Order: sequence, then structure tokens, then C-alpha cells
Amino acid sequence: MRGGLHHAAAGDHRIGPALVTTVRFLAMVMGAAQGTLWLLAARWEAPGREVEVRARLPRPPAWVRAGYIALVLPLVYPAVVAIAPGWGYAGPLNWSSPIDSILQGIGVTAWTMGLCVLVWASRAMGHFTGVDGVAEGQELVTSGPYRYVRHPIYACFTVIVIGLALAFRSYLLVVVAAVWTASSLWWASAEEALLSSAEGFGDRYRGHRRTTGRFLPRMRR
Repeated sequence: MRGGLHHAAAGDHRIGPALVTTVRFLAMVMGAAQGTLWLLAARWEAPGREVEVRARLPRPPAWVRAGYIALVLPLVYPAVVAIAPGWGYAGPLNWSSPIDSILQGIGVTAWTMGLCVLVWASRAMGHFTGVDGVAEGQELVTSGPYRYVRHPIYACFTVIVIGLALAFRSYLLVVVAAVWTASSLWWASAEEALLSSAEGFGDRYRGHRRTTGRFLPRMRR
């Protein structure tokens, strides 16, 4: 294919070899960063598998579980772009616009910020991150990003997926972001109902909820 890779759909455009190299390098860096974080998170959460859970969240419906399954795609998507940019970056499920460079800059910035805050939030929550409810001996976490936001991990996943979608011009990742956002709303509501109850932290959590935002910091005077 002379001059680069070619779309198979209407409105095709070519990307030159220099752009292919840049996109592959970016995809490899983003994929390595996400893979490293996934390994660290698994290590941080490991002790949580041994704790006794005193109150569990309700079983989510199938469409909510689908949101978690959909998060596998953003995890592997950079690898797809690195291996086959003609499909992951310049394929029929990708857009092209005159402001791509601006959108990609925004996307990479959002992805970076989301990843950094996700690490911050995961470290603040510690091994309770992977607990599906409230564990024995668990304390209400109000440090780190939890000082400002009640569900920073959910918010970070959304920002990371949107950042990837903009960086790689992917309609598919936009759909994943929408599915995950709907799923995270269900999880956030279920968690807040549990944490506000007598089985959770009761009045302490309700007080925390009054001073923080759900996914974004609350504006204060």
C-alpha cells in the first residue's frame, strides 16, 4: 500500500509512514503504562481477597456486568493499534476530522490525568479496592482524592476510556465509554445506599456525601 495505510470505507484517507510510526509508539507507551498499572492494582488488591466481608453489594443486572466486561477493550486496544494501526487507528470504526490533532492532544492529556488519579485513588483505598461490599475492619476512606470525590476510580476509568477514544479516533471506544458510564452510575448508587446504611458507615458516610461530589469535585465558595 503505497504512501501508508488505507481505509476500507467511504471517506477513506491515507496515513503516511511517519504517522504510522508515531501512532505505534504512542500505542506502545500507553499500553505498557496500562499493563503496569493493572499488574500493580492486582498486587495491591490481593490482600483484600482474604478479608471477611460483613455486608455485600447487591448482585448487579446483566447490563451492569457488561460494563465491566467492556473495560477489557480499552485495556487491549493500544496493543491492537500497535500491531494493526490500519484497523485500530485508520479503519472503518475510526473518524477523521480537521481537528484531529487537537482532539488527540486533549485525549492524551485526559488519559494521563485519569491514570495518575487512578493510581492515587487505588493507593488511598488500598487492598479494600477489590472488596465487593464492606469488609470487617474497613474504615471510611476520606483521604487522597476521596477527600473531594466519592467515586474517583469510576470517574478515572471513564476519563481514561474517553482519552483513548480521542487519541485513537475510535467510535468503538466512545461506545465503551457510554456503556461504562451507565454501569458506573448503577455501581455508585448501589455503593452509596450500602455505605449510608447501618451495615456500612451510616451517618459518617452521609456527612461525607454532603461535602463531596459523586464523580467530580463539588464547587465550593
